Amino acid sequence: MQDNRNFMIAIALTMAILLGYTYFYDAPLQQEAEQTRQEQRIAEAEQKGEELPDFGSAENISGGASNQGQGMSIAINRDDALYNSPRISIVSKHLKGSIALKGGRIDDLTLSDYKETLDEDSKDVALLNPSGTDQAYFVDFNWGINGAKGPDADSVWTADNSVLEAGGEVTLTWDNGEGLLFNRTIGLDQDYMFSITQKVTNRMDVPIKVAQYGRIVRKGRPGGMSLYILHEGPMWSLDEGIEEFTYSNLEDLGRAEKNTAKSTDGGWVGITDKYWLVALIPDSKKDFSAEIYRRGDGANETFYANYFHNWTALLAGDSYEEKSRLFAGAKRVSLLDHYTETQDVKLLNYAIDWGMFDFLTKPIFYLLEFLYKFSGNFGVAILLLTAIVKLALFPIANKGYKSMNKMKILQPKMKALKEKCGDDKAKLQKATMELYKKEKVNPVTGCLPIFLQFPIFFALYKVLYVTIDMRHAPFFGWIKDLSAPDTMLVTNLFGLIPWEPTGFLALGILPIFMGFTMWLQMQMNPSSGDPLQRKIMLFMPIIFTFMLSQFSVGLVIYWTFSNILGILQQWVLMRRQEQVPAIEKAD
Repeated sequence: MQDNRNFMIAIALTMAILLGYTYFYDAPLQQEAEQTRQEQRIAEAEQKGEELPDFGSAENISGGASNQGQGMSIAINRDDALYNSPRISIVSKHLKGSIALKGGRIDDLTLSDYKETLDEDSKDVALLNPSGTDQAYFVDFNWGINGAKGPDADSVWTADNSVLEAGGEVTLTWDNGEGLLFNRTIGLDQDYMFSITQKVTNRMDVPIKVAQYGRIVRKGRPGGMSLYILHEGPMWSLDEGIEEFTYSNLEDLGRAEKNTAKSTDGGWVGITDKYWLVALIPDSKKDFSAEIYRRGDGANETFYANYFHNWTALLAGDSYEEKSRLFAGAKRVSLLDHYTETQDVKLLNYAIDWGMFDFLTKPIFYLLEFLYKFSGNFGVAILLLTAIVKLALFPIANKGYKSMNKMKILQPKMKALKEKCGDDKAKLQKATMELYKKEKVNPVTGCLPIFLQFPIFFALYKVLYVTIDMRHAPFFGWIKDLSAPDTMLVTNLFGLIPWEPTGFLALGILPIFMGFTMWLQMQMNPSSGDPLQRKIMLFMPIIFTFMLSQFSVGLVIYWTFSNILGILQQWVLMRRQEQVPAIEKAD
Protein backbone atom coordinates (compact mmCIF):
# COMPACT_ATOMS: atom_id res chain seq x y z
CA MET A 1 0.00 0.00 0.00
CA GLN A 2 2.87 2.34 0.93
CA ASP A 3 4.61 1.48 -2.39
CA ASN A 4 1.48 2.33 -4.36
CA ARG A 5 1.14 5.66 -2.57
CA ASN A 6 4.79 6.55 -3.22
CA PHE A 7 4.34 5.60 -6.85
CA MET A 8 1.31 7.86 -7.27
CA ILE A 9 3.18 10.71 -5.54
CA ALA A 10 6.06 10.24 -8.01
CA ILE A 11 3.65 10.46 -10.95
CA ALA A 12 1.95 13.56 -9.54
CA LEU A 13 5.26 15.32 -8.90
CA THR A 14 6.55 14.51 -12.39
CA MET A 15 3.40 15.80 -14.08
CA ALA A 16 3.52 18.91 -11.88
CA ILE A 17 7.08 19.58 -13.03
CA LEU A 18 6.17 19.11 -16.70
CA LEU A 19 3.10 21.34 -16.47
CA GLY A 20 4.92 23.90 -14.33
CA TYR A 21 7.75 24.08 -16.83
CA THR A 22 5.29 24.75 -19.65
CA TYR A 23 3.18 27.38 -17.92
CA PHE A 24 5.72 29.15 -15.71
CA TYR A 25 8.88 28.96 -17.83
CA ASP A 26 8.41 27.95 -21.45
CA ALA A 27 5.31 30.05 -22.23
CA PRO A 28 6.56 33.25 -20.49
CA LEU A 29 9.91 32.82 -22.23
CA GLN A 30 8.21 32.75 -25.62
CA GLN A 31 6.12 35.79 -24.72
CA GLU A 32 9.21 37.66 -23.58
CA ALA A 33 11.03 36.79 -26.82
CA GLU A 34 8.09 38.03 -28.90
CA GLN A 35 7.92 41.23 -26.86
CA THR A 36 11.67 41.76 -27.39
CA ARG A 37 11.23 41.32 -31.15
CA GLN A 38 8.40 43.85 -31.19
CA GLU A 39 10.46 46.36 -29.20
CA GLN A 40 13.36 45.85 -31.57
CA ARG A 41 11.15 46.50 -34.60
CA ILE A 42 9.84 49.70 -33.00
CA ALA A 43 13.35 50.86 -32.12
CA GLU A 44 14.58 50.14 -35.63
CA ALA A 45 11.74 52.21 -37.05
CA GLU A 46 12.95 55.12 -34.94
CA GLN A 47 16.61 54.57 -35.79
CA LYS A 48 18.27 57.63 -37.33
CA GLY A 49 21.29 55.95 -38.94
CA GLU A 50 23.21 52.80 -39.54
CA GLU A 51 26.66 52.23 -38.05
CA LEU A 52 29.35 51.43 -40.57
CA PRO A 53 32.38 49.20 -40.49
CA ASP A 54 35.63 50.94 -39.72
CA PHE A 55 37.86 50.71 -42.78
CA GLY A 56 39.38 54.06 -41.91
CA SER A 57 42.26 52.96 -39.66
CA ALA A 58 45.73 52.62 -41.13
CA GLU A 59 46.00 49.00 -40.06
CA ASN A 60 43.03 48.03 -42.19
CA ILE A 61 41.64 49.54 -45.42
CA SER A 62 41.63 53.29 -45.77
CA GLY A 63 40.64 55.88 -48.28
CA GLY A 64 36.84 56.28 -48.00
CA ALA A 65 36.04 53.06 -49.85
CA SER A 66 32.66 52.47 -48.36
CA ASN A 67 32.16 54.43 -45.21
CA GLN A 68 29.86 57.15 -46.41
CA GLY A 69 26.24 57.66 -47.20
CA GLN A 70 24.67 54.54 -45.73
CA GLY A 71 22.51 56.24 -43.13
CA MET A 72 18.73 55.94 -43.46
CA SER A 73 16.34 58.17 -41.58
CA ILE A 74 14.07 55.27 -40.65
CA ALA A 75 13.86 51.55 -41.32
CA ILE A 76 11.94 50.95 -44.53
CA ASN A 77 10.29 47.87 -45.97
CA ARG A 78 12.14 45.62 -48.37
CA ASP A 79 10.26 46.62 -51.51
CA ASP A 80 10.90 50.32 -50.92
CA ALA A 81 14.60 49.65 -50.28
CA LEU A 82 14.86 47.72 -53.55
CA TYR A 83 13.15 50.58 -55.40
CA ASN A 84 15.67 53.11 -54.13
CA SER A 85 18.44 51.90 -56.46
CA PRO A 86 18.66 50.90 -60.14
CA ARG A 87 19.29 47.19 -60.28
CA ILE A 88 20.53 44.22 -62.28
CA SER A 89 18.20 41.21 -62.06
CA ILE A 90 19.53 37.81 -60.98
CA VAL A 91 17.79 34.93 -62.72
CA SER A 92 18.66 31.27 -62.11
CA LYS A 93 17.02 27.98 -61.22
CA HIS A 94 17.86 28.27 -57.53
CA LEU A 95 18.22 32.02 -56.96
CA LYS A 96 16.35 35.18 -57.75
CA GLY A 97 17.09 38.72 -56.74
CA SER A 98 19.15 41.69 -57.87
CA ILE A 99 22.38 43.64 -57.56
CA ALA A 100 22.17 47.29 -56.53
CA LEU A 101 23.98 49.59 -58.96
CA LYS A 102 24.09 52.17 -56.18
CA GLY A 103 27.01 50.91 -54.15
CA GLY A 104 27.45 47.88 -56.41
CA ARG A 105 26.23 45.55 -53.65
CA ILE A 106 24.76 42.07 -53.73
CA ASP A 107 21.91 42.75 -51.33
CA ASP A 108 18.82 41.02 -52.70
CA LEU A 109 18.79 37.22 -52.82
CA THR A 110 15.85 34.86 -52.46
CA LEU A 111 16.15 31.06 -52.49
CA SER A 112 13.62 29.73 -55.00
CA ASP A 113 13.78 26.13 -53.76
CA TYR A 114 12.91 26.82 -50.12
CA LYS A 115 9.81 28.20 -48.44
CA GLU A 116 9.70 29.88 -45.04
CA THR A 117 6.98 27.48 -43.83
CA LEU A 118 4.87 24.59 -45.09
CA ASP A 119 1.87 26.85 -45.72
CA GLU A 120 0.71 26.91 -49.33
CA ASP A 121 1.03 30.70 -49.50
CA SER A 122 4.42 30.78 -47.80
CA LYS A 123 7.07 33.09 -49.25
CA ASP A 124 10.43 31.94 -50.55
CA VAL A 125 13.29 32.28 -48.06
CA ALA A 126 14.89 35.73 -48.35
CA LEU A 127 18.59 35.39 -47.64
CA LEU A 128 19.98 38.90 -48.30
CA ASN A 129 18.22 42.21 -47.69
CA PRO A 130 19.18 45.80 -48.63
CA SER A 131 20.64 48.34 -46.25
CA GLY A 132 17.97 50.42 -44.52
CA THR A 133 15.63 47.49 -43.84
CA ASP A 134 15.13 46.15 -40.33
CA GLN A 135 17.01 42.95 -41.23
CA ALA A 136 19.68 44.39 -43.54
CA TYR A 137 22.07 41.67 -44.71
CA PHE A 138 24.29 42.33 -47.70
CA VAL A 139 27.66 41.72 -49.33
CA ASP A 140 30.03 44.42 -50.51
CA PHE A 141 33.20 43.96 -52.61
CA ASN A 142 35.36 47.01 -53.10
CA TRP A 143 38.76 48.68 -52.97
CA GLY A 144 40.63 50.58 -50.35
CA ILE A 145 42.41 53.42 -52.12
CA ASN A 146 45.35 55.35 -50.68
CA GLY A 147 45.97 58.55 -52.61
CA ALA A 148 42.70 58.97 -54.50
CA LYS A 149 38.94 58.66 -54.28
CA GLY A 150 37.41 55.21 -54.54
CA PRO A 151 33.80 54.03 -54.93
CA ASP A 152 31.56 54.17 -51.87
CA ALA A 153 27.98 53.36 -50.91
CA ASP A 154 26.61 56.30 -52.92
CA SER A 155 28.54 55.55 -56.10
CA VAL A 156 26.23 54.55 -58.96
CA TRP A 157 27.79 52.00 -61.27
CA THR A 158 26.86 51.34 -64.89
CA ALA A 159 26.33 47.83 -66.25
CA ASP A 160 26.81 46.15 -69.63
CA ASN A 161 23.72 43.99 -69.08
CA SER A 162 20.45 44.25 -67.19
CA VAL A 163 20.29 40.58 -66.20
CA LEU A 164 22.74 38.16 -64.57
CA GLU A 165 21.77 34.62 -65.53
CA ALA A 166 23.18 31.35 -64.20
CA GLY A 167 26.30 30.55 -66.17
CA GLY A 168 26.67 34.17 -67.30
CA GLU A 169 28.45 37.36 -66.27
CA VAL A 170 27.76 41.07 -65.95
CA THR A 171 30.35 43.85 -65.71
CA LEU A 172 29.90 47.00 -63.62
CA THR A 173 31.93 50.14 -64.30
CA TRP A 174 32.58 53.28 -62.24
CA ASP A 175 34.85 56.23 -63.00
CA ASN A 176 35.93 58.49 -60.14
CA GLY A 177 36.36 61.44 -62.54
CA GLU A 178 39.97 61.92 -61.47
CA GLY A 179 41.67 59.24 -63.53
CA LEU A 180 40.70 55.97 -61.80
CA LEU A 181 38.50 53.46 -63.63
CA PHE A 182 36.93 50.54 -61.76
CA ASN A 183 35.49 47.39 -63.31
CA ARG A 184 33.69 44.65 -61.39
CA THR A 185 32.69 41.48 -63.27
CA ILE A 186 30.18 39.28 -61.42
CA GLY A 187 29.46 35.73 -62.56
CA LEU A 188 27.09 33.05 -61.24
CA ASP A 189 27.29 29.28 -61.59
CA GLN A 190 24.28 26.95 -61.72
CA ASP A 191 23.92 26.92 -57.93
CA TYR A 192 24.92 29.51 -55.31
CA MET A 193 28.51 30.48 -56.15
CA PHE A 194 29.29 33.96 -57.44
CA SER A 195 32.65 34.85 -58.98
CA ILE A 196 33.92 38.41 -58.49
CA THR A 197 36.70 39.90 -60.61
CA GLN A 198 37.69 43.43 -59.62
CA LYS A 199 39.97 45.59 -61.74
CA VAL A 200 41.25 49.11 -61.19
CA THR A 201 43.09 51.13 -63.86
CA ASN A 202 45.27 54.09 -62.88
CA ARG A 203 45.08 56.72 -65.62
CA MET A 204 46.49 59.42 -63.35
CA ASP A 205 50.05 60.72 -63.44
CA VAL A 206 50.89 59.57 -59.90
CA PRO A 207 51.13 56.11 -58.30
CA ILE A 208 48.61 55.00 -55.67
CA LYS A 209 48.10 52.06 -53.34
CA VAL A 210 45.10 49.72 -53.57
CA ALA A 211 43.81 46.89 -51.41
CA GLN A 212 40.89 44.72 -52.45
CA TYR A 213 38.41 43.62 -49.79
CA GLY A 214 35.05 42.00 -49.25
CA ARG A 215 32.66 42.26 -46.35
CA ILE A 216 29.41 40.80 -45.08
CA VAL A 217 27.21 43.17 -43.08
CA ARG A 218 24.33 41.83 -41.01
CA LYS A 219 22.07 44.02 -38.92
CA GLY A 220 20.59 42.27 -35.89
CA ARG A 221 20.44 38.57 -35.13
CA PRO A 222 18.29 35.97 -36.88
CA GLY A 223 15.15 34.83 -35.09
CA GLY A 224 14.59 31.29 -33.84
CA MET A 225 18.23 30.43 -33.22
CA SER A 226 18.99 26.97 -31.79
CA LEU A 227 21.27 27.60 -28.84
CA TYR A 228 23.76 24.91 -27.79
CA ILE A 229 22.65 22.48 -30.49
CA LEU A 230 24.55 23.86 -33.46
CA HIS A 231 26.55 26.95 -34.34
CA GLU A 232 24.81 29.93 -35.88
CA GLY A 233 26.79 33.09 -36.44
CA PRO A 234 30.12 34.30 -37.88
CA MET A 235 32.91 31.81 -38.57
CA TRP A 236 36.01 31.39 -40.67
CA SER A 237 38.24 28.72 -42.13
CA LEU A 238 41.86 29.88 -42.12
CA ASP A 239 45.27 28.24 -41.67
CA GLU A 240 44.29 26.84 -38.28
CA GLY A 241 41.03 25.35 -39.53
CA ILE A 242 37.45 26.19 -38.56
CA GLU A 243 36.77 28.75 -35.84
CA GLU A 244 33.30 29.82 -34.74
CA PHE A 245 32.12 33.03 -33.07
CA THR A 246 28.75 33.22 -31.39
CA TYR A 247 26.75 36.42 -31.37
CA SER A 248 27.10 36.46 -27.59
CA ASN A 249 30.90 36.13 -27.82
CA LEU A 250 31.03 39.15 -30.10
CA GLU A 251 28.80 41.08 -27.72
CA ASP A 252 31.49 40.67 -25.03
CA LEU A 253 34.11 42.44 -27.18
CA GLY A 254 34.98 46.05 -26.47
CA ARG A 255 33.57 48.76 -28.72
CA ALA A 256 36.69 48.92 -30.87
CA GLU A 257 37.84 45.30 -30.55
CA LYS A 258 37.86 42.79 -33.42
CA ASN A 259 38.66 39.15 -33.94
CA THR A 260 41.46 39.18 -36.51
CA ALA A 261 43.63 36.53 -38.17
CA LYS A 262 45.72 35.98 -41.29
CA SER A 263 45.68 33.16 -43.82
CA THR A 264 48.44 32.04 -46.15
CA ASP A 265 46.74 28.88 -47.40
CA GLY A 266 43.32 29.93 -48.63
CA GLY A 267 40.07 29.72 -46.72
CA TRP A 268 36.92 31.75 -46.24
CA VAL A 269 35.06 33.98 -43.81
CA GLY A 270 31.29 34.14 -43.44
CA ILE A 271 28.09 34.03 -41.42
CA THR A 272 26.10 30.83 -41.11
CA ASP A 273 22.52 30.13 -40.09
CA LYS A 274 21.05 26.73 -39.42
CA TYR A 275 20.40 26.04 -43.10
CA TRP A 276 21.93 29.02 -44.97
CA LEU A 277 25.43 30.33 -45.50
CA VAL A 278 26.96 33.55 -46.80
CA ALA A 279 30.73 33.14 -47.22
CA LEU A 280 33.46 35.29 -48.79
CA ILE A 281 36.17 33.23 -50.51
CA PRO A 282 39.33 35.22 -51.36
CA ASP A 283 41.85 34.08 -53.95
CA SER A 284 43.43 30.96 -52.43
CA LYS A 285 46.81 31.83 -53.98
CA LYS A 286 47.12 35.11 -52.08
CA ASP A 287 47.50 35.90 -48.42
CA PHE A 288 44.64 37.72 -46.77
CA SER A 289 43.52 38.97 -43.38
CA ALA A 290 40.10 38.37 -41.84
CA GLU A 291 38.01 40.30 -39.32
CA ILE A 292 34.89 39.37 -37.39
CA TYR A 293 33.35 41.89 -35.00
CA ARG A 294 30.25 43.65 -33.77
CA ARG A 295 29.31 47.33 -33.62
CA GLY A 296 26.37 49.07 -31.99
CA ASP A 297 23.87 47.93 -29.38
CA GLY A 298 20.22 46.97 -29.37
CA ALA A 299 18.51 48.05 -32.57
CA ASN A 300 21.87 49.34 -33.86
CA GLU A 301 23.59 45.98 -33.40
CA THR A 302 25.47 45.04 -36.58
CA PHE A 303 27.84 42.15 -37.27
CA TYR A 304 30.70 42.15 -39.78
CA ALA A 305 32.70 39.40 -41.44
CA ASN A 306 35.42 40.86 -43.66
CA TYR A 307 38.59 39.94 -45.52
CA PHE A 308 41.16 42.19 -47.16
CA HIS A 309 44.35 41.71 -49.14
CA ASN A 310 47.64 43.49 -48.65
CA TRP A 311 48.31 46.92 -50.08
CA THR A 312 49.60 46.88 -53.66
CA ALA A 313 51.38 49.75 -55.43
CA LEU A 314 49.65 50.74 -58.67
CA LEU A 315 51.86 52.85 -60.93
CA ALA A 316 50.56 55.48 -63.32
CA GLY A 317 49.14 53.85 -66.46
CA ASP A 318 48.94 50.35 -64.89
CA SER A 319 45.98 48.14 -64.05
CA TYR A 320 45.53 45.69 -61.18
CA GLU A 321 43.05 42.82 -60.92
CA GLU A 322 42.00 40.43 -58.15
CA LYS A 323 39.50 37.61 -58.04
CA SER A 324 37.31 36.26 -55.26
CA ARG A 325 34.12 34.30 -54.81
CA LEU A 326 30.91 34.45 -52.82
CA PHE A 327 28.78 31.53 -51.68
CA ALA A 328 25.26 32.63 -50.78
CA GLY A 329 22.67 29.89 -50.48
CA ALA A 330 21.50 26.67 -48.89
CA LYS A 331 23.96 24.39 -47.09
CA ARG A 332 23.28 21.28 -49.16
CA VAL A 333 25.80 18.63 -48.15
CA SER A 334 26.54 17.38 -51.67
CA LEU A 335 27.00 20.95 -52.94
CA LEU A 336 29.39 21.99 -50.17
CA ASP A 337 31.33 18.76 -50.67
CA HIS A 338 31.58 19.58 -54.37
CA TYR A 339 33.01 23.06 -53.76
CA THR A 340 35.40 21.72 -51.13
CA GLU A 341 36.73 18.83 -53.17
CA THR A 342 36.75 20.18 -56.74
CA GLN A 343 36.95 23.97 -56.42
CA ASP A 344 39.58 24.36 -53.72
CA VAL A 345 37.38 25.95 -51.05
CA LYS A 346 38.99 24.70 -47.88
CA LEU A 347 36.61 23.10 -45.37
CA LEU A 348 33.49 24.73 -46.79
CA ASN A 349 31.63 21.48 -46.09
CA TYR A 350 32.26 22.10 -42.38
CA ALA A 351 29.99 25.12 -42.49
CA ILE A 352 27.49 22.39 -41.53
CA ASP A 353 27.91 21.79 -37.81
CA TRP A 354 28.39 18.02 -37.73
CA GLY A 355 29.48 18.17 -34.10
CA MET A 356 32.43 16.56 -32.38
CA PHE A 357 31.22 13.10 -33.41
CA ASP A 358 31.34 13.85 -37.13
CA PHE A 359 33.06 10.50 -37.69
CA LEU A 360 29.67 8.97 -36.89
CA THR A 361 27.30 11.74 -37.93
CA LYS A 362 28.53 12.15 -41.49
CA PRO A 363 28.49 8.42 -42.41
CA ILE A 364 24.93 8.17 -41.12
CA PHE A 365 23.92 11.11 -43.31
CA TYR A 366 25.57 9.61 -46.40
CA LEU A 367 23.87 6.28 -45.72
CA LEU A 368 20.52 8.05 -45.31
CA GLU A 369 21.12 9.96 -48.54
CA PHE A 370 21.86 6.70 -50.38
CA LEU A 371 18.73 5.07 -48.95
CA TYR A 372 16.70 8.14 -49.94
CA LYS A 373 17.89 7.87 -53.54
CA PHE A 374 16.86 4.21 -53.43
CA SER A 375 13.45 4.72 -51.79
CA GLY A 376 12.49 8.26 -52.80
CA ASN A 377 11.34 9.17 -49.28
CA PHE A 378 13.45 10.18 -46.29
CA GLY A 379 10.95 8.59 -43.88
CA VAL A 380 11.33 5.25 -45.64
CA ALA A 381 15.09 5.84 -45.65
CA ILE A 382 14.98 6.19 -41.84
CA LEU A 383 13.07 2.90 -41.57
CA LEU A 384 15.66 1.20 -43.77
CA LEU A 385 18.45 2.74 -41.71
CA THR A 386 16.84 1.38 -38.56
CA ALA A 387 16.70 -2.10 -40.06
CA ILE A 388 20.37 -1.88 -41.14
CA VAL A 389 21.43 -0.76 -37.66
CA LYS A 390 19.46 -3.59 -36.09
CA LEU A 391 21.03 -6.07 -38.48
CA ALA A 392 24.53 -4.76 -37.75
CA LEU A 393 23.94 -4.99 -34.00
CA PHE A 394 22.11 -8.30 -34.22
CA PRO A 395 24.86 -10.53 -32.71
CA ILE A 396 25.33 -8.25 -29.70
CA ALA A 397 21.61 -7.61 -29.29
CA ASN A 398 20.88 -11.31 -29.59
CA LYS A 399 23.36 -12.05 -26.84
CA GLY A 400 21.71 -9.38 -24.71
CA TYR A 401 18.22 -10.77 -25.29
CA LYS A 402 19.42 -14.28 -24.45
CA SER A 403 20.81 -12.94 -21.21
CA MET A 404 17.53 -11.21 -20.39
CA ASN A 405 15.55 -14.36 -21.12
CA LYS A 406 17.83 -16.38 -18.86
CA MET A 407 17.23 -13.77 -16.19
CA LYS A 408 13.50 -14.25 -16.64
CA ILE A 409 13.90 -18.04 -16.24
CA LEU A 410 15.93 -17.47 -13.06
CA GLN A 411 13.20 -15.39 -11.42
CA PRO A 412 11.84 -18.26 -9.28
CA LYS A 413 15.35 -19.08 -8.04
CA MET A 414 16.02 -15.44 -7.31
CA LYS A 415 12.81 -15.25 -5.30
CA ALA A 416 13.82 -18.34 -3.35
CA LEU A 417 17.22 -16.79 -2.54
CA LYS A 418 15.54 -13.66 -1.17
CA GLU A 419 13.30 -15.72 1.08
CA LYS A 420 16.29 -17.75 2.25
CA CYS A 421 18.58 -14.78 2.97
CA GLY A 422 15.93 -12.58 4.48
CA ASP A 423 17.27 -9.11 5.40
CA ASP A 424 20.93 -10.09 5.05
CA LYS A 425 21.77 -8.06 1.93
CA ALA A 426 25.45 -9.06 1.85
CA LYS A 427 24.54 -12.72 1.92
CA LEU A 428 21.87 -12.21 -0.76
CA GLN A 429 24.33 -10.38 -3.02
CA LYS A 430 26.93 -13.14 -2.67
CA ALA A 431 24.37 -15.87 -3.33
CA THR A 432 23.04 -13.98 -6.36
CA MET A 433 26.51 -13.64 -7.89
CA GLU A 434 27.13 -17.35 -7.35
CA LEU A 435 23.83 -18.13 -9.09
CA TYR A 436 24.78 -15.91 -12.05
CA LYS A 437 28.14 -17.64 -12.29
CA LYS A 438 26.62 -21.11 -12.09
CA GLU A 439 23.98 -20.35 -14.74
CA LYS A 440 26.49 -18.38 -16.89
CA VAL A 441 24.36 -15.24 -16.83
CA ASN A 442 25.72 -11.69 -17.09
CA PRO A 443 22.97 -9.16 -16.22
CA VAL A 444 24.99 -6.30 -17.73
CA THR A 445 24.82 -7.96 -21.16
CA GLY A 446 21.10 -7.31 -21.29
CA CYS A 447 21.77 -3.55 -21.23
CA LEU A 448 24.05 -3.61 -24.27
CA PRO A 449 21.34 -3.28 -26.95
CA ILE A 450 20.02 0.01 -25.61
CA PHE A 451 23.47 1.40 -24.80
CA LEU A 452 24.65 0.73 -28.34
CA GLN A 453 21.60 2.56 -29.68
CA PHE A 454 22.43 5.88 -27.99
CA PRO A 455 25.43 6.95 -30.16
CA ILE A 456 23.45 6.18 -33.31
CA PHE A 457 20.39 7.90 -31.84
CA PHE A 458 22.45 11.03 -31.13
CA ALA A 459 24.07 10.98 -34.58
CA LEU A 460 20.69 10.65 -36.30
CA TYR A 461 19.32 13.45 -34.11
CA LYS A 462 22.18 15.68 -35.26
CA VAL A 463 21.66 14.72 -38.92
CA LEU A 464 17.94 15.46 -38.78
CA TYR A 465 18.59 18.76 -37.07
CA VAL A 466 21.44 20.30 -39.05
CA THR A 467 21.04 19.07 -42.64
CA ILE A 468 18.76 20.99 -44.98
CA ASP A 469 18.04 17.77 -46.88
CA MET A 470 15.62 16.81 -44.06
CA ARG A 471 13.98 20.23 -43.87
CA HIS A 472 10.30 20.03 -44.90
CA ALA A 473 10.87 16.40 -46.02
CA PRO A 474 7.50 14.58 -45.88
CA PHE A 475 6.76 11.02 -44.84
CA PHE A 476 3.18 9.80 -45.11
CA GLY A 477 -0.18 11.09 -43.91
CA TRP A 478 0.02 14.07 -41.60
CA ILE A 479 3.83 14.01 -41.37
CA LYS A 480 4.94 16.84 -43.66
CA ASP A 481 8.30 17.66 -42.08
CA LEU A 482 10.57 14.96 -40.65
CA SER A 483 12.82 17.58 -39.04
CA ALA A 484 9.97 19.03 -36.92
CA PRO A 485 8.03 17.54 -33.96
CA ASP A 486 4.84 15.58 -34.55
CA THR A 487 1.97 17.93 -35.36
CA MET A 488 -0.88 15.45 -34.76
CA LEU A 489 -1.40 16.53 -31.15
CA VAL A 490 -3.49 14.51 -28.74
CA THR A 491 -3.61 17.41 -26.28
CA ASN A 492 -5.79 19.53 -28.59
CA LEU A 493 -7.74 16.54 -29.94
CA PHE A 494 -5.87 16.58 -33.27
CA GLY A 495 -6.77 20.20 -33.94
CA LEU A 496 -10.46 20.05 -32.96
CA ILE A 497 -9.77 22.34 -29.99
CA PRO A 498 -8.63 25.84 -31.10
CA TRP A 499 -5.48 25.76 -28.96
CA GLU A 500 -1.80 25.41 -29.85
CA PRO A 501 -0.05 23.57 -26.98
CA THR A 502 3.63 24.33 -26.38
CA GLY A 503 6.45 22.61 -24.55
CA PHE A 504 5.63 19.25 -22.99
CA LEU A 505 1.93 19.76 -23.64
CA ALA A 506 2.54 19.47 -27.40
CA LEU A 507 2.15 15.70 -27.27
CA GLY A 508 1.77 14.00 -30.64
CA ILE A 509 0.26 10.62 -31.50
CA LEU A 510 3.55 9.15 -32.74
CA PRO A 511 5.49 9.78 -29.49
CA ILE A 512 2.62 8.09 -27.63
CA PHE A 513 2.91 5.05 -29.91
CA MET A 514 6.67 5.09 -29.32
CA GLY A 515 6.04 5.06 -25.56
CA PHE A 516 3.67 2.10 -25.98
CA THR A 517 6.28 0.08 -27.91
CA MET A 518 8.84 0.92 -25.23
CA TRP A 519 6.45 -0.28 -22.52
CA LEU A 520 5.72 -3.45 -24.49
CA GLN A 521 9.41 -4.20 -24.88
CA MET A 522 10.03 -3.66 -21.18
CA GLN A 523 7.21 -6.05 -20.33
CA MET A 524 9.07 -8.78 -22.19
CA ASN A 525 12.18 -8.23 -20.07
CA PRO A 526 12.71 -9.81 -16.64
CA SER A 527 11.12 -7.70 -13.94
CA SER A 528 12.76 -6.55 -10.76
CA GLY A 529 11.88 -8.30 -7.54
CA ASP A 530 11.08 -4.97 -5.91
CA PRO A 531 7.48 -3.98 -6.75
CA LEU A 532 8.27 -0.25 -6.45
CA GLN A 533 11.24 -0.57 -8.82
CA ARG A 534 9.03 -2.39 -11.30
CA LYS A 535 6.51 0.44 -11.24
CA ILE A 536 9.18 3.11 -11.57
CA MET A 537 10.65 1.28 -14.56
CA LEU A 538 7.21 1.05 -16.11
CA PHE A 539 6.93 4.81 -15.63
CA MET A 540 10.00 5.35 -17.86
CA PRO A 541 8.04 5.05 -21.15
CA ILE A 542 5.86 7.96 -19.99
CA ILE A 543 8.93 10.12 -19.39
CA PHE A 544 10.41 9.18 -22.79
CA THR A 545 7.06 9.88 -24.46
CA PHE A 546 6.99 13.47 -23.22
CA MET A 547 10.71 13.94 -23.87
CA LEU A 548 10.67 12.69 -27.48
CA SER A 549 7.55 14.71 -28.24
CA GLN A 550 9.89 17.72 -28.43
CA PHE A 551 12.22 16.01 -30.92
CA SER A 552 11.95 15.74 -34.69
CA VAL A 553 9.38 13.22 -35.82
CA GLY A 554 12.03 11.45 -37.91
CA LEU A 555 13.85 10.59 -34.70
CA VAL A 556 10.63 9.28 -33.13
CA ILE A 557 10.08 7.10 -36.22
CA TYR A 558 13.58 5.66 -35.81
CA TRP A 559 13.11 4.90 -32.11
CA THR A 560 9.64 3.44 -32.59
CA PHE A 561 10.64 1.16 -35.44
CA SER A 562 13.74 0.11 -33.50
CA ASN A 563 11.49 -0.87 -30.59
CA ILE A 564 9.21 -2.87 -32.91
CA LEU A 565 12.16 -4.75 -34.43
CA GLY A 566 13.53 -5.38 -30.93
CA ILE A 567 10.16 -6.79 -29.82
CA LEU A 568 10.03 -9.12 -32.83
CA GLN A 569 13.64 -10.24 -32.29
CA GLN A 570 13.03 -10.94 -28.63
CA TRP A 571 9.77 -12.75 -29.31
CA VAL A 572 11.39 -15.03 -31.90
CA LEU A 573 14.24 -15.77 -29.50
CA MET A 574 11.83 -16.67 -26.70
CA ARG A 575 9.88 -18.95 -29.04
CA ARG A 576 13.07 -20.76 -29.96
CA GLN A 577 13.85 -21.30 -26.31
CA GLU A 578 10.26 -22.35 -25.74
CA GLN A 579 10.01 -19.68 -23.10
CA VAL A 580 7.18 -17.45 -24.24
CA PRO A 581 5.47 -16.20 -21.09
CA ALA A 582 2.41 -14.05 -21.36
CA ILE A 583 3.00 -10.36 -20.89
CA GLU A 584 2.67 -9.64 -17.22
CA LYS A 585 0.39 -6.89 -16.09
CA ALA A 586 1.85 -4.17 -13.92
CA ASP A 587 1.21 -4.72 -10.23
